[in-house]
Amino acid sequence: MSSSSASAFADQVHDHLADFATVPLEALGPQASQDRCDTKFLLPQGQLLALLGALRRDYRVLEVGEMRIHRYRTLYFDTAGFDLYRRHQRSSRGALKVRSRQYVDSRRSFFELKRKIGPRRTVKERTETPDIVTELTEAEGAFIAAHAHIDTECLQPTIWNRFERITLVSKTSPERVTLDVGVHFKIQTGAIRIPGVVVGELKQQRLDRTSTFFGHMRSLGSRPTGFSKYCVGAVLLYPQLKRSQARPKLRMLAKLARGDRHAA
Repeated sequence: MSSSSASAFADQVHDHLADFATVPLEALGPQASQDRCDTKFLLPQGQLLALLGALRRDYRVLEVGEMRIHRYRTLYFDTAGFDLYRRHQRSSRGALKVRSRQYVDSRRSFFELKRKIGPRRTVKERTETPDIVTELTEAEGAFIAAHAHIDTECLQPTIWNRFERITLVSKTSPERVTLDVGVHFKIQTGAIRIPGVVVGELKQQRLDRTSTFFGHMRSLGSRPTGFSKYCVGAVLLYPQLKRSQARPKLRMLAKLARGDRHAA
């Protein structure tokens, strides 16, 4: 997509979001996303406008500081041998992510542990930090020790990730939807972008396939799929990591980037 086309598309997304009722951050509550059931979807970016139009009546959009699209910046930590990456590849159950995340527009940062305790169940522990954490200190070590069994001294910065997110909140049920676009990854030796793909995630207290969002994704031909930004970025930027398990997901991303609505 050319820069002019990308700008026109961004304007169209903003126009669609202007039609949504809004919800403030305070209404979500401090524990809104800490223990939840996650269902992820992938779809071509070209379908985002139709999806937003379909969701407008049933969802409100998160608005912070008059902004309805929010920028995220994340630094992941792993061992030199990528033990956390390999654990996730073996099984999502028991997978652990250690990361520092900054909400760029509000300049708030959190150090987080994200654990999978079932096929779709996620528990997230986090603590606010003055800035994004790039080196683990005693404070982060104590936080990790309180919530996970891993040697903090073995962890090191692994990969940077940034993206833009739309957050929708259901008007009738306790669920949220996040739609991530413009996903980028960066390490010292290179960077890569996932173009033309929307990463959608339905966040519920328990799995409910009657969700309005679930139904619309089904109508667009998008089925639930496992997807980890960290794992995709790592396998794309670190050649020593085997691609065999990731190849189906990489093929799917390539098809979606070409606009194939049936790829997911």
